Amino acid sequence: MTNLATIQKALRSKHEETRREALQGLKGRPIRETRDLLFSTMGDESWRVRKEAVNVFVAAEPDEDSIDALLELLRNQDNAGLRNSAAEAAVRIGYRAATSLIRLSRDEDEDVRKYVIDVMGVIGSTEFVPALLSSLNDQDVNVAAAAAEHLGDIGDSSAVPDLISAIIANDSVLFRFSALAALGKLTSHEPVPAEIIKLVDQDILCKGVYDCLGSIGDESTQPILLQGILSRQKSSRSAAIKSLYRIYQRSNAVERARLEESLRHMSGTDMVTALMDAFDANEPVLAEAITVFLGIIGDLRSAATLLSAFASERLSIIALSSLKRFGISGMHALITLYPDVAESARAAICKVLGELSYRAGSALISEALHDPSPQVRLAAVTAAGKLGLTGCIRDIVQLLDDGDFEIRNGVIVCLQMLALIDRNVIQEVAYQLEGSVRPEQRRDAAILHATLGDGERLALMVKDENADVRQAAVASIGKLHLSMARSTLLIALVDESPEVRIAAAVALAEIGSTEVLDPLTHALNDNDNWVQCAALRSIAKIAPDKTLAAVQHVFQQADGLLMLTCLELLKTLGTPEALLLVKDALQHPDDEVARLAISVLMRAGEMKDGQCYDYWAGLLADIRSQRVRLLISEALKLEKEYPRKAEIQNLLDDVA
Repeated sequence: MTNLATIQKALRSKHEETRREALQGLKGRPIRETRDLLFSTMGDESWRVRKEAVNVFVAAEPDEDSIDALLELLRNQDNAGLRNSAAEAAVRIGYRAATSLIRLSRDEDEDVRKYVIDVMGVIGSTEFVPALLSSLNDQDVNVAAAAAEHLGDIGDSSAVPDLISAIIANDSVLFRFSALAALGKLTSHEPVPAEIIKLVDQDILCKGVYDCLGSIGDESTQPILLQGILSRQKSSRSAAIKSLYRIYQRSNAVERARLEESLRHMSGTDMVTALMDAFDANEPVLAEAITVFLGIIGDLRSAATLLSAFASERLSIIALSSLKRFGISGMHALITLYPDVAESARAAICKVLGELSYRAGSALISEALHDPSPQVRLAAVTAAGKLGLTGCIRDIVQLLDDGDFEIRNGVIVCLQMLALIDRNVIQEVAYQLEGSVRPEQRRDAAILHATLGDGERLALMVKDENADVRQAAVASIGKLHLSMARSTLLIALVDESPEVRIAAAVALAEIGSTEVLDPLTHALNDNDNWVQCAALRSIAKIAPDKTLAAVQHVFQQADGLLMLTCLELLKTLGTPEALLLVKDALQHPDDEVARLAISVLMRAGEMKDGQCYDYWAGLLADIRSQRVRLLISEALKLEKEYPRKAEIQNLLDDVA
């Protein structure tokens, strides 16, 4: 549809889709020729047609005169759709509409001023701050309140003094509510006038005052925020707590100490009850603030609340620190709570006793090892290890038959810790497990033998009938760096299980003798890619100067994981010979391999002056594949800070 008259006729059609499609014909035409039609259809009864009209107008990149004409549509009192479309178009035009918007912010029509202020706020440019500050004094309270709101949204803290002055001068509740909310989004740490603080006496403004004190106030606001914790309104209490915490976090050491002293005097008062009642783990900032404050106050009544905080992964470290402040009396309070709390709290108590090394809680931990809850048993096993409860070893070992996998793993970790205290007892446990008919327990024995440094027993376990046990024994030998077990590892390098062969290759690297290079080179021919990769990495670790030869040994047949490992090692080498192999990988059919090769070459090509240009000119001249060139171009787009990006892209364009 190209004829303007035909388009005008179509825009009068009863059919929505016909009108919408007609607007397509206005694309690309001079804006002065089409804007009246566009303005007319911005008021269409169909939102889809209005939306299309806005799209076409914005795409035309209208000049200032057309923008002025657009904003005049805001005066229309009869068609809300038209006004909203005009506002949407102005927002999408953005800063180019600034001059016109700023002029209209002083218009005689308060509705126009309100629309303009809202558009400024949505655009969010600091260029509008002076006009918005001026509008704080607008005679229409809706305009002034909107200006205050959007100053907060824009986030320019230079507006703080003007907002404070306007709140004092304008006694409208609507304005003060909006202006206080704006201050709550800004930062300017200074004394807050008494005229602002006294507004806490008005219920509707109370929360806003507390919010803004946390954002713009300094240490002098602490007393009023402390009082706010006892506010009648839940939202105001929460705001006071969070704002006090914000000030506490940014205060210097002296001011922090003063606040902490004030908080400690709250022990035994209703303040503690209010903090406990306000705790909600689903509100992260509030929960963190309460957890910290309860620890400072030190009132034992809050032990249960701190346990709830400790049960939250995000708050556990903070809660533990707060519980530490309680000292011995606090630990006794936790033990007293234990019989009457839910399983999550019982588990938390066990964890706290372990983390704080509170040995007076040993009896409770011993009892908890038999708790019906897996969560509690796991926490008790962990605590037993940290407390060094060797007297509980028999009960702990029994949990190796527990149906919960995490508990069984926890038992082994616990026994490893206890081995540092009573080696002989743990050695007996290891012998007992070694003779078990269950492979998983023999595997656990290997782990304990490793903890005890018993290489002889580990060497025997490498011959176990179960592959998992053999793997654990081999890996443990490597971690212990037992050179005497080298021959054992060489046998494991040809084990029937690839997992054992992998563990053997890794373990040989840990021992680090060049005498194992030949067996590792032979392992490069293994039929399992993971074994080949392990052998390749081990050779590189033992003898870096042999890395290139090892890579060359497998490179021509390498694929997938093995090829990626080759490229990573070649990247580490970075020699001209290594980069020649990387260049060959550019032609690999696997895009992931080709991309890694490109990445390696880009890093290697970071040279000074003309060297980089010559390097890439020669490289690209040899690349005939359009696919590889496309992959290089894609890689360049992702490299935002690559110093030679433009040069390489120009070379790509030249060879295209």
